[in-house]
Amino acid sequence: MRKYFAVAAVLFKAQITYRFDVILNAAATIWRVLFAWVLWGAIFNGRGYVGGFTFQAMLSYYVVSSFIGSLDLSQGVSGEISSRIRGGTFSKYMVIPSRPQTHFIFQNFGAGLYYALFTVLAAVFCVAAFRIELNLADSLVSYLCAAAMVPAGLAFMVGYHFLFGVCAFKFEDIGFFWHMQGAVVEFLTGALIPLSLLPAQVTAVLRYLPFTYVNYMPAMLITGRAGAGEGLFGLAVITVWGVLVMTTGQLLYDRLRIKYDGVGI
Repeated sequence: MRKYFAVAAVLFKAQITYRFDVILNAAATIWRVLFAWVLWGAIFNGRGYVGGFTFQAMLSYYVVSSFIGSLDLSQGVSGEISSRIRGGTFSKYMVIPSRPQTHFIFQNFGAGLYYALFTVLAAVFCVAAFRIELNLADSLVSYLCAAAMVPAGLAFMVGYHFLFGVCAFKFEDIGFFWHMQGAVVEFLTGALIPLSLLPAQVTAVLRYLPFTYVNYMPAMLITGRAGAGEGLFGLAVITVWGVLVMTTGQLLYDRLRIKYDGVGI
């Protein structure tokens, strides 16, 4: 595991070179909260509650959700894998002494940790600028479940995009599917709206899908909108899905990589 922690450390330091990207990521957090403040301010006009949320509770959700969302850099994984396979430079990940999927997971963790330092500042700015009274949980178990669920969700997302990316071994271009699934996944994670606002029949199905526990459930736990029981259930669901998607991705990689004829092989 030492080599993977080294990968995370290198990617953490490497982000110093990409300061503009880090600034944009922090600005995106502010933009999301600003968008929520304007949109939900209009919706809450004259109303005390919408879907069980007060206006301050809704803004609290978006502050926490935007912070968690900023840690997920996995969308670039499938794009990088696809472009490297088509460009013949994926050989890099085939010759280094590490498993490509695990390499990408720790790469995401390292870069995401650096981004988190600045996103925290962006979240604090939002709380002060928009005068948000943060609604937070009062249960330690809820925080512990969220703390475990966030890295599990990030690892799942990297595994998901790795699985998607290695399909480029088989298909020449996955660009269309990559863009199409991006918007769907963002909605399913709860980054756009709290999923509890959806009909009960829909949330009952989403409860057994992994995307709910990448962003939505950790944010609900931290803001006190979900109990520890839901957190423990969600942690079990995301763990099972994580193991499933990573195992599938590894098997698919082992099967398709023999078709690869890249530079340096």
